[in-house]
Amino acid sequence: MRWSLMTYTVNAGQPGGLRTLEEMADFAHEVGFEALELSSRDLVGREPEEIRAICDARGLAISCINGPASLAAEDDAEFEAGLAQARDLADAAVAVGSPVIMIIPGHATSEEDLPRAADRIVEGLSQAVAYARERGVTVSIEDFPNRLAPYASIEQVRYLLDNVPGLQLTFDNGNWVVGGDDPAKAAQEFAGRIANAHLKDWEIDPNRGRIELPDGTWIRGGLHGQGLLDHRAILSALVGGGYDGTLAFEYEGPLDHCESTRQGLAYLRQALDGVRG
Repeated sequence: MRWSLMTYTVNAGQPGGLRTLEEMADFAHEVGFEALELSSRDLVGREPEEIRAICDARGLAISCINGPASLAAEDDAEFEAGLAQARDLADAAVAVGSPVIMIIPGHATSEEDLPRAADRIVEGLSQAVAYARERGVTVSIEDFPNRLAPYASIEQVRYLLDNVPGLQLTFDNGNWVVGGDDPAKAAQEFAGRIANAHLKDWEIDPNRGRIELPDGTWIRGGLHGQGLLDHRAILSALVGGGYDGTLAFEYEGPLDHCESTRQGLAYLRQALDGVRG
């Protein structure tokens, strides 16, 4: 497995964040990451050759590009615009040498709208996967922490994967609990269908303002190894299911994001070593 840094984790909008892609790449190299996972906003105003040069100079691969595409839209014009977004992500992946893209395909308008949104997303992702496959790029979705996303739970994600041939999963260890599922069980459920993985942690949110779990607990991003998730069990399930791909680091908490990344990566490396024996 290789370790990748999600750029949004340390971007300028975060506490202690960094201003430029160059600074983020310098930090990733210094801490010991082997790759970057880019967000679509990292591509704005940058030529693909420039992005590749920034990473190549620091010995970093590009593991994935993530970004939104409005594939849940009922309006046909908005849906077509979403398809264009998905195609742009695939083209960008080719240009910078990323093997995987992760599409965030939009939300339902209400809980009653979830079935319609899911079927519309199937329609859009089917076209996106076909387009990307011709270019050698794998399309994935992640389990998403939003009750209006029809890909939050094991059942919802299975529906999309089963109905879009070639679609893969970006396994987000923490987001499953927001959908009411056990992350280790999800890793077992989707063994062989995981193209990418995100590793975060949660802690209790004393301000009750971020994310509410099905049992009424409020959570926010936390330090890896000091939060609510059993990382050893999750990593054991991933390894046991044959996953040997990228582990992308993600921190969403209120502390300094660079320092939290240093601490969190050290913990996760130790946890993975323990799982592997």
